[in-house]
Amino acid sequence: MNSKKKIGMLILTVPFLFLVSCSKDDPTPVGPPEVLTNEYTGWLELHFTNQYPAFNETVQVDVTINKYGEMTFDSGTLTYNADDNNGQSRIVRNGTLQLNPTGNYFDNSGEDFVAVDENTTVNENLIVYYWDGLNWVEAVNETITDTWHGGLAFSMVDAVMNGSIIQVITAQGSVTWGLYLVVIP
Repeated sequence: MNSKKKIGMLILTVPFLFLVSCSKDDPTPVGPPEVLTNEYTGWLELHFTNQYPAFNETVQVDVTINKYGEMTFDSGTLTYNADDNNGQSRIVRNGTLQLNPTGNYFDNSGEDFVAVDENTTVNENLIVYYWDGLNWVEAVNETITDTWHGGLAFSMVDAVMNGSIIQVITAQGSVTWGLYLVVIP
């Protein structure tokens, strides 16, 4: 074959290969795979309690989960104020828990779960008094700051049915986390 014919074949072959490789029926996925068949909406609930001084507070933040397992949370603030005494000591606690959770879907042996980093900041003023027989005398007055990043794993099946519940005991009190989801049709 002479060089003119070779060049001519090459000129005809390259555009043909380009057209074949750019087919609209290319099955290669463009983005991340969908890991869920439905989307979900609901809320994450934090119930924070303590016995002495007694308080019992709850906050909820909205959550959505898309088919890619990506979670979007609102933020929220829980405020507590407690002043209690037993005749010998008096404890005053005033504080806030600022929730900024993040999370994502994961598969655990074929079961659907979501991992949530509670990302909660604790800011509290704690005052402890003792009774000297005539007056309350201040013994401790401190500001406490802490951040919760324990990591929570919620069953999606439980969250849709009745709520997926996790209980935690912290230095600040008893904490109950609940994830409640509804399937978006």
